Amino acid sequence: MKQTNVTKVVMEKVTRFEESRSRRWLAIFISIVLSLVALIGVSFLRTYDVLNKQHTLDLLEIFYEDKEIITEFWRDTAAVIIVELPQQTMLVGLMLSMLLVVIWAITRRRRKIVQRRLVELAKRKKTSNNK
Repeated sequence: MKQTNVTKVVMEKVTRFEESRSRRWLAIFISIVLSLVALIGVSFLRTYDVLNKQHTLDLLEIFYEDKEIITEFWRDTAAVIIVELPQQTMLVGLMLSMLLVVIWAITRRRRKIVQRRLVELAKRKKTSNNK
């Protein structure tokens, strides 16, 4: 009677399944994080553009030349800057930043599991290729 090694075939299927599942989760996670970072960058670039068009940055240069004015009237300087900021864009950027931090914190455990799983699968793949 001929014996077949079923465990090797089954383990190869399990390995392929786990690898594809882990890589899919990692790809989705990275795409979400990159999308959020891109949106945050766009909101801050838009804020910079608005400040540049309103010449608020020129006002800051004038204030910076005379540092005594800033130390004496720092509240007024801060109020001018805050009033000049595009509130909605800054709010969107701040909310996206908080969302990114929350996603990063929530997925911490899952990221460690996926990383460990991919390392183990790479080891298994390496040893099975050497045989």
